[in-house]
Amino acid sequence: MSDSPLLTSTEIDIIGEVLNISMGAAATAISVILNRQVSITTPFVRTVGKNEFEYKSLEPVIGVRVNYIEGLHGSNFMIMNISDARAIVTSLLGDEIAGDGELDEIQISALGEIMNQMMGSASTALSKFLHKTISISLPSIVEPNEFLGEFLASNQDDSIVSVSFKLIVQDLVDNEFITVFPLAFTKEIVKNVLQLEDMVEEEDEAVEYKDAVTGHKPVPEFDMIEEEAAQKQKGKSQSKKKGVISSSEEAAPKAKKNVSVRNLELEKFDEYDEDDEDEARPPVHEGKNLDLLMDIALNITVEIGSTKRAVKEVVNLTKGSIIELDKHADDPVDILVNGQLFARGDVVVVEDNFGVRITEVVNNKHF
Repeated sequence: MSDSPLLTSTEIDIIGEVLNISMGAAATAISVILNRQVSITTPFVRTVGKNEFEYKSLEPVIGVRVNYIEGLHGSNFMIMNISDARAIVTSLLGDEIAGDGELDEIQISALGEIMNQMMGSASTALSKFLHKTISISLPSIVEPNEFLGEFLASNQDDSIVSVSFKLIVQDLVDNEFITVFPLAFTKEIVKNVLQLEDMVEEEDEAVEYKDAVTGHKPVPEFDMIEEEAAQKQKGKSQSKKKGVISSSEEAAPKAKKNVSVRNLELEKFDEYDEDDEDEARPPVHEGKNLDLLMDIALNITVEIGSTKRAVKEVVNLTKGSIIELDKHADDPVDILVNGQLFARGDVVVVEDNFGVRITEVVNNKHF
């Protein structure tokens, strides 16, 4: 490990928290794309000398380069096992997982799109966390050995920051990947986080000071108000006897203005006069507007139950995990119409499909 200035424990904690947030968003993006459960473990952050960095445990590998073009300055380099990348791509394309060599053009294009969605979500999460606009270039798929030399040569520091994660994609991947940052880039992220914390502290202090100065005073009791009024009146009398005129007595009272108020009169349109026999009563189209709504499509969903779990529990879910719901096996299921509880019923089987037999209509006043 290099003897140059490295990250302190506080800086490592900050980088770990920032990456935990951004890569959590990236995992969600992959989960949506693949329609599979995806989790990324807590990042392991460390500084390592340029000449000591290696990734033999992941070989053969493929690299992804991302440049930051607004909000932050620098780039990062992601390294992952090529078999893991192929498994993710073939799942997206609907192909069978096969082959041990390089990815073909279609697979590389698909991997680039996955990384684009993944890093775009990570960038958006980082932007919200730092309260500033952050933009990245389109991720590019590169040959790791060729790019790594250029990446290390472009950094003036003797060390780089290596962050390793464990990526788990349901039935596809259970392996580590590494992302590498320049030391100066991580220092910039830490600086942004600390500046944000200072701004929050200053705002809190300003709010406390304002409350201390302009806070509401307790309302005195009625007898205390009468006593204060009597003392003021006494003080005025004594001032007049001494020939002193107060500023309130010197100022002439302001004349009150009379304001004319009248009810707003609205013009009536198409009013039918019952006394006018020459005009025919306009036809009444009862139910016509209601008929226009009858063809609107509504989303009907059936919910067998729900539960709440902490983020750390959700992240640890894997294939075979059991999630206990808040309903018993013999309880009726909820039938929701556009997210609103409409009825309850029992699950039945209609030919090869599930169905629900309604046993109770809970609320239909909105439909």
